Amino acid sequence: MGIYKEPFFFIIIFFFVVFVLFLYTQFNINKKQITIINSKGESITVTVELANNPIKRARGLMFRSALDENEGMLFIFDRPGRYGFWMFNTTIPLDAIFFDENGTVVDIITMEPCTTINCPVYTPTSEALYVLEVNRGFSVANKIERGKSRLVIE
Repeated sequence: MGIYKEPFFFIIIFFFVVFVLFLYTQFNINKKQITIINSKGESITVTVELANNPIKRARGLMFRSALDENEGMLFIFDRPGRYGFWMFNTTIPLDAIFFDENGTVVDIITMEPCTTINCPVYTPTSEALYVLEVNRGFSVANKIERGKSRLVIE
């Protein structure tokens, strides 16, 4: 009887550890602080989750019910492009701030929540290498403007 209990115990422990690691990766998703220099020369610090691979970029901020102030998601692409964004299953209104390879803001688009399959695609007017999604109104409140603000790339 003792022989059967021991392997069962290790199997339970193994699955528990795997589950904890899964939760850790889901909720501690590469958080990092970035800095944006606004149009007045002031530094704005934003805590971001990195979306630096196709899976994370595809999921984005789907299924989130809220986003804290000065928090967002930074999409990092392999090369500059006019990447389209849609808000499918995203319930938070967002500002998408598009940065070129030098970190200069090239476009800002306000995106509305969408829970149906017929969501509009939001495409910038210029190529971008980085895109920051933050709460709607963040850009105006922090004086972030096209051509006058930049992302500090470290």
